[in-house]
Amino acid sequence: MNIPQILRRLSVLAVAFTLASCATRTPNAVYVTPLTAAIAQGDRVSTTVSTTDARMPEADRAVLADRITQDVMALAQPGSGIAHRYLLEVNITRYARGNGLVRTALPGMGQIQLDGVVSVYRMPKREKVGEFIINKSFMIGGLYGVSVNMNTIANTFAQAVAKTVCQVR
Repeated sequence: MNIPQILRRLSVLAVAFTLASCATRTPNAVYVTPLTAAIAQGDRVSTTVSTTDARMPEADRAVLADRITQDVMALAQPGSGIAHRYLLEVNITRYARGNGLVRTALPGMGQIQLDGVVSVYRMPKREKVGEFIINKSFMIGGLYGVSVNMNTIANTFAQAVAKTVCQVR
């Protein structure tokens, strides 16, 4: 094997890794109200997911709520000793499952989108301790575009919510 072939293969691998990171890169939160509390170990968390986009089925909302709760508990940092109860209310404002075949043929079309507003409440007084927006979309075409589905994007969305409420960088 000569040097140009090795470089060609390495460049293909570099492009593949770059594309692969796009679907799983957690988006940054845009704060509406800054968080005044961070969820820590020992805190109890429950998540509800509602939607203003009628295309999101109830089963997908339940799965997303469970993912968010599990991710928050996994990323929670050591606490101060006083356990609190938190409610995360996630309102999905845009839900588009996209189409892998359309993404493959026409990059930029058939994109997957999951946008939402997350409100964090300290219970039982229902005191709002923060609110932020998370937007996640994916529109890369080709074979990689076919292999990415809504589950990948939902997992990334849940990770972004968890990192934000646990204040993990």
